[in-house]
Amino acid sequence: MESLDTGSKAKKTLGNVDYVESSEFSQGILPTNKDVIQNMLYLLQPKRAGQAQRSKEDAAQLLAELLQEHWLFCNLHTIATKNIKKNILKMYEEFTKLYQTRKQRQNQSFTEKADTFNRSSEQLFDIFCTDTVIRNELEQYSGIKMTDVEWKFLENQRSERKMYHKDFMDKKEIKMMGRRKLQCLEHLRKITEKKEASEVKEETYKTDEKSDEGMSVNESYVVEEEEDEGVPDFSSKGKRKRPYSTWTASSPTSAGDSMPLECQHIRMSIRKVRPGFYETVDKFKNC
Repeated sequence: MESLDTGSKAKKTLGNVDYVESSEFSQGILPTNKDVIQNMLYLLQPKRAGQAQRSKEDAAQLLAELLQEHWLFCNLHTIATKNIKKNILKMYEEFTKLYQTRKQRQNQSFTEKADTFNRSSEQLFDIFCTDTVIRNELEQYSGIKMTDVEWKFLENQRSERKMYHKDFMDKKEIKMMGRRKLQCLEHLRKITEKKEASEVKEETYKTDEKSDEGMSVNESYVVEEEEDEGVPDFSSKGKRKRPYSTWTASSPTSAGDSMPLECQHIRMSIRKVRPGFYETVDKFKNC
């Protein structure tokens, strides 16, 4: 017995039979015991798993699902996935036990067991659902009903294995196209959602910007104090309300307009004192 990696594929030899790792099943026919073992070898290789090591449980689960799918392509219903997984693990454990037997213990009994195992490896890995009630429920659920052709095909795969399921490739291709279509639709949906979200965000920004641009300074603030007579309030709040003062040094003011009557003899405007005011004040100081 030996275990080596020839090129890119690992190989294990039990007796005179080589078991070479494989990533798929032969198309149009049902997998044998040997096919299942070779797929397990593939799934358990660290470089194939894409991680440090895939467990036997995980590998058997993946393989059970692949086997179910393969049988359904041939219009054949199988036992439950968990039961397929158990059968895979049981057979692989038997293979591993025989393969790892030390040379000192490889007696006549071992040789007979290895030969028996190798002969059975060419037989069908049978996972067909023999329970009529459950099979009828599966046919109703999936819409796949077995015909006479499928029954003959199954019997042939259990014996001489010369028949080939001619519709296998068509069904597999249809399913692959369906998966790709779903993937494309999902991708387009995500792109559309992202584009719509971007457009909504941009529209909201433009609306806010337009609202800010359409509002002038005078529209933003309503100055009610200017309607009242008297000196306006020039607090910080008042300044925010009137960024641009309407009283200038050069604009004339009247007694009944903005400047109170009692202030007109002193000020020309709210910001400018009459030229003679300070001279008059100096004269009073010098008296």
